[in-house]
Amino acid sequence: MTPGPKQQRLGGANVPVWDGYSLAERDRRWNAVRAGAAQRGFDCIFVPLGNGTDARYLTQLRCSAMALPTDGRPPIVIADRGSRNAWVPEPRLTGRDWAELMAQALLDLGMERARIGVAGLLGGTVSHVRAIDGVVVHTAYDHVLHRLPNATFEDATDVVGMVRYVKSDEEIESLKKATAIAEAGVDELVKQARPGLDAAVLYARVMGRLLRLGSEYYPLALHVDDIDATETVRYTNPPAGRVLQPNTLISSEVSAVWGIQVAQEDQPVLLGRVPDAWKPVIELQREVFQAGLEKMTPGTTMGELIDFVNGFGAGRGLRTAILMHGRGGGDDGPLLTPRVSGQRVRSLRIERGNAWVWKPTASSADGRISFTWGGDVLVTERGGEPLFKRSHGMVEAIGG
Repeated sequence: MTPGPKQQRLGGANVPVWDGYSLAERDRRWNAVRAGAAQRGFDCIFVPLGNGTDARYLTQLRCSAMALPTDGRPPIVIADRGSRNAWVPEPRLTGRDWAELMAQALLDLGMERARIGVAGLLGGTVSHVRAIDGVVVHTAYDHVLHRLPNATFEDATDVVGMVRYVKSDEEIESLKKATAIAEAGVDELVKQARPGLDAAVLYARVMGRLLRLGSEYYPLALHVDDIDATETVRYTNPPAGRVLQPNTLISSEVSAVWGIQVAQEDQPVLLGRVPDAWKPVIELQREVFQAGLEKMTPGTTMGELIDFVNGFGAGRGLRTAILMHGRGGGDDGPLLTPRVSGQRVRSLRIERGNAWVWKPTASSADGRISFTWGGDVLVTERGGEPLFKRSHGMVEAIGG
């Protein structure tokens, strides 16, 4: 049976929380993190308050902290009052006092003089890639440092991140479900978009479709500007007061969450006919999208993929640029954009089971025309395989 989210009462409120992965999946994750930590010489992996993404990955609980010893002993989990599930049936519950409970968990595990790896202390290679300075709550973390003055604390974001980097079969099934929901959101956007409609209404209808299909809330991102506009605005809230006009180009990032896997589908919609000047750019983007998939074979380095994509349009009077980021908890990498060189991840190798949003960009030589299209892909032995079913191209939505 396909796992699904279950309603649990957390902290006095009914909040939909995922509790659908198997105990075998839990053990796979915990054992992989233990092994990676042991290789780095850590006695324990500590996931403090603030790092909700890694904590949820390891517990399925919405709000938790965790101390996971590498010697095989069970972890100690601190969780928001009322939180428990099959993975963590007996957490240490708290309402507001997290700092002392986190310190006591490490002390109870005998970590007074241990070497402790802290997940989320800094931005990582393939997780927390948008948070260079980390995500931990400083005051609570500082209390832990004072309570364990003889322990050594070091960044271990990549220990958990590299486990998250390769998806299991259960995670892949959840990502496929999330992708299907996101595609339904794209279908709703195409159905509703027409001149004269308030852009905020369009936003609400697409979000409503995603939520009715079971996605957790994840904001839709839209650009709604004339196709010839040189400067555009990105909205992640309903763009109130913006009325769609003929020749409005709607660039969308439609995201859905299932099983803590965040899918994203990118589909441009034009309220008019595609101008002839755009057609060679759109065709080039189709070619580089497909060629990039073929390049994504296990063992290929990110540097090789970056150079291949960025040089693909050379000799045609057009430009191409890599644009992709990892899939999973929403903070995943590697993050590669036309503004991010990817220098620090050039040696990172692609592995079977990687998943990311693949949406390379093609543009005219002067940059006035730019086209991005794509969605979620999974790396197999043969290369990247799309998890979505949409046909490539700009959708023309004239309306009636």
